[in-house]
Amino acid sequence: MSVIQLDQLERALRYDPFDFSDRAFYRFLKESYAEENELVFAAAALCLSAAREGHSFLNLANPELPDPISEVLQNDWPSPSEWETIAECSPSIGRPGDNSPLILGDESALYLYRYFSYEDDLAKSVFVKAGQPKISAAASTDTLPISDRKQTEAVKKALENRFYLISGGPGTGKTTTVLAYLVSCIQSTESPESLRFAVAAPTGKAAAKVSSSIKDGLARFELEDSIANAILSIPCQTIHRLLESIPRKTSFRRNQKRPIDYDVLVVDESSMIDLPLMKKLMDAVPDDCSIVLLGDDNQLSSVEVGSVFSDLVRSTSNNQNPLFGKSTHLEKTFRFKPDSSIHRICLAFRNGESHTFKKILNENQNDFLFHPMKPTASPNLSPILNLVVEAYSLRAKSANLAQAYSLLSQFIVLSPLNHGPYGANAINRISEERIRRQQNLPSGVFYSGQPILVLENNYDLGLFNGDLGIIWPDDSGELFAWFNNSEGTFQKVRTTWLPRHSTAHCLTIHKSQGSEFEHVAGVFSPEHSEFVTRELIYTCVSRAKSKITLFGNVDALCSAIDRRVNRATRLEARIAQQAHDTQSR
Repeated sequence: MSVIQLDQLERALRYDPFDFSDRAFYRFLKESYAEENELVFAAAALCLSAAREGHSFLNLANPELPDPISEVLQNDWPSPSEWETIAECSPSIGRPGDNSPLILGDESALYLYRYFSYEDDLAKSVFVKAGQPKISAAASTDTLPISDRKQTEAVKKALENRFYLISGGPGTGKTTTVLAYLVSCIQSTESPESLRFAVAAPTGKAAAKVSSSIKDGLARFELEDSIANAILSIPCQTIHRLLESIPRKTSFRRNQKRPIDYDVLVVDESSMIDLPLMKKLMDAVPDDCSIVLLGDDNQLSSVEVGSVFSDLVRSTSNNQNPLFGKSTHLEKTFRFKPDSSIHRICLAFRNGESHTFKKILNENQNDFLFHPMKPTASPNLSPILNLVVEAYSLRAKSANLAQAYSLLSQFIVLSPLNHGPYGANAINRISEERIRRQQNLPSGVFYSGQPILVLENNYDLGLFNGDLGIIWPDDSGELFAWFNNSEGTFQKVRTTWLPRHSTAHCLTIHKSQGSEFEHVAGVFSPEHSEFVTRELIYTCVSRAKSKITLFGNVDALCSAIDRRVNRATRLEARIAQQAHDTQSR
């Protein structure tokens, strides 16, 4: 077993993938816990780095050692049994139940304390909620405009359970299904006026989208005015607003001691919810409140730690798990025709079928275009920029704000990364230069029709990271930023008040989650990249409703089909363990 010298480790922590937080954590363990073992310091830094990549824990049995650590250790990493000995002697590493900065769980899983606590607490909350008695006897769905067997199953089973999951790809009728569920809740109770409903989503744009979808979907239902009005009165809001966020804090006013005042809660775009937020959401849901989570488990996981929704969906397929059977996966597409290229590409990437993707490339389809690109030192972005400028010109010529804002959902460029010659930053910068040059606009000033993306939460303004807005003049001609809130009205914000933001001709694929666009242009570097995965391309393509244009290299895209995002989590196992522990008592 290697021994690392202090000066060697300090030098290693100055290089990627480490940053100032790793070095600060190193000093914290040394000064506050009198930690002396350099291997523990190295594991702590790796644990923090793993969390930044979305993992709940560091697998001590088989970690991916970055070059700075690997060189210092000379590839001699302690075995699991050696780590057990190290943990017993370490003042920084505790066991489950201990209040230590690092927790060594089962199977060599080393957690930061907060993520172990989040995962364990969430497993307990889900187990308790899943065991609650059903809300009511299932109402008949015969009068509802749903004919698909899976949709009918989802409505009936969601009514019978306090905790239920509905998953499905784009256009599979998730919103129609949940609308049918809400109607059935009202029809199946003796006093529907006493039921309190809420719909929530992780971001403002996702909340606005589900609100609009519910209102549009009501046209397919023949309902009494009282029921239709009850549905229309349901608040659609962000999870942060539902939980009553506290400015500049990560905690909420709604929690276990002061839960939300609702009887039925529906949460859309659940795949975007990270481990800490889902834990805090479940904390605030009272025992007698039914909760239905909607999402697409094939999409990218949350930006932050965890893959909660996919973990929960996977749990429902395990007959040893208390969540067994508590989900429905919608498969039939109502948006796309069977020969739709968008639908077939989504299926190809979801199922890992590179041969199907190559076959589609050779077909002549009006909803799919492919622009092959080769590795080059000077990438040609002109075809992409032409699309951006065309979309901007249409917005700029709009007759009013509503028309201009609606055009934001007509076209978007998506890229896997912010940085690099094919990244969102480069595409936005070059697009801006061309637009300002053509419109004779000075640099550094806002202009009418400019799309903007909020990059940080501002609780005072009610703006959140990922919110998409547009610059447009008010009646006086002064330029303001406008955002469509979850109530379907426009929020007016002075440009000088805006939190950190960027121009949004191009978004990263992560930032596009929760949104849909008629035409999506996905830009992928022609170079092979370990970062580009099956889930990433699937999420990109599934944002498109009418047309998808892909820029990239066939071989690089096909190789991405074989790469999957595998986050280190133990949520599924912890939920199952809750049932085992209960039976053992």
